[in-house]
Amino acid sequence: MKTGIILLAHGSRLPEAQATLQDLKELVARDGSYDLVEGASLQFNQPDLPAALATMSAMGMKKVVVVPLFLSQGIHMKKDIPEILARERTRYPHMDIVMTGHIGAHQKLAEIIIERIQEVNEGHGII
Repeated sequence: MKTGIILLAHGSRLPEAQATLQDLKELVARDGSYDLVEGASLQFNQPDLPAALATMSAMGMKKVVVVPLFLSQGIHMKKDIPEILARERTRYPHMDIVMTGHIGAHQKLAEIIIERIQEVNEGHGII
């Protein structure tokens, strides 16, 4: 089954935010387990979620996993994203569109936070 991944960021008016999403997209794509990996933004940037799903459909994906890059279970996770996905599922009945949980509190995230703290303590952090 052709499987696509959409990494869904909040979006930002700053171009650096798009650069980070692009970097994450490349890191996930390097894994090689998925047929297509795309980035999308909920607000401010393109492609947005509907546009990314249109790309997945055009590329023949049968399953699409939307990965919200959100730390907490806020309104976007509970309401906004599910509403968009419900609407888009009717547009693409040939695709199984599913959403993962939010990033949340995870040991690997804690390790990254500790690494960033150590960088500052060693004088390599951003001020």
